[in-house]
Amino acid sequence: MADNANAGAPTGIKPWVLFIPVLLIGLVFLPSAVVVGVGMLPTLVARVVDSSPGKRLSITVGGFNLIGCLYFLNAIWAAGQGMGDIRPTLSDSLGWLSALTGAGVGWVVFGGMPIVIAKIAETQTALRMRHVLKEQDRLVEEWGEPVRGIYGVQQVVKEEAEE
Repeated sequence: MADNANAGAPTGIKPWVLFIPVLLIGLVFLPSAVVVGVGMLPTLVARVVDSSPGKRLSITVGGFNLIGCLYFLNAIWAAGQGMGDIRPTLSDSLGWLSALTGAGVGWVVFGGMPIVIAKIAETQTALRMRHVLKEQDRLVEEWGEPVRGIYGVQQVVKEEAEE
């Protein structure tokens, strides 16, 4: 009975709902789509090697890679967006530098986030510990040392290594 309760609930966006409009827009702007498709190859590589849940590496690299591909888009639009403009646009080394730098920034951001999150968590823990110790000291002052009990928070002092 419980299985039927969720049978009519939507499970998210169907892939074809996104695929059809993207395909139609890609056909209308074919030179731009080809240039962006080729420029986004680093995102395809990230997608292949991505094993994280939710494909976070692909999303991060893809977003920054798309920003880097804006140079290619500007170049093809300035050239007139013709099929003959694809090869000169893709042969521009500054465009490749821009696209690959964007992808590289995505890799760095993805790799650096665990360090940033660890520092944030460490700081939050230290602030919470300071608050708990202050509250514990207030209770000991008000009620006496037996309030601390055997499970009271003890502040651990780190010993510095002697050189």
